Amino acid sequence: MATASSLGSFLTAIRDALGNRHGLAGVRVFTGPVDDLSIGQEAIVFCVEETRVSQDFPTAGQREAFESYEIEGRIWIVKPGSGEVTIAAARNRALDILSEVQSECTANMTMDASVRSLLLTSFSLAQVPLDGARDCRVSFIIEVKSNFTAP
Repeated sequence: MATASSLGSFLTAIRDALGNRHGLAGVRVFTGPVDDLSIGQEAIVFCVEETRVSQDFPTAGQREAFESYEIEGRIWIVKPGSGEVTIAAARNRALDILSEVQSECTANMTMDASVRSLLLTSFSLAQVPLDGARDCRVSFIIEVKSNFTAP
C-alpha cells in the first residue's frame, strides 16, 4: 500500500514495542500530546511539538522515497513526597525509562520494517518541585531514517 510517509507507522511501531518491554510495565505511551489527567504518574509522550520530515526521491519517476526525521519524546515522572529521597527516586525512574527506550532503539533498529536506522541521539533532564511531589522530565530525540513506497 502506498503512503505519504513512514512517520505514522513508525509511531505505532515504537508505541507497541515499548508497551511490550517489562521494564516499562505501568508506563503509559502516547504518540501525541495528552492532557494532565490522562498522562498519569509515569508516561512517555512522542511528538509533543511539530515533527519535520525530509524526503528524497533519488530517481525521477520512481516511487521509492527515502526520508529522515527527528522524533521528540518526553518522559514524565511524578513521585509523591519531598526531600532528597523523592528527588532521587523520580530522577532514577526517569533515567531507567530512558534506558529502556534506548535499549529498544538499539535492539529493534528497523522498528516497523520500513526504518533503515534509528538512534537516540540526545536528551535533557529537568526536575521540578510540586506541592507534595517531585516532577522529573526527560526530553529526548530519536533520529529516524527510512524508506517507503510513495503514492
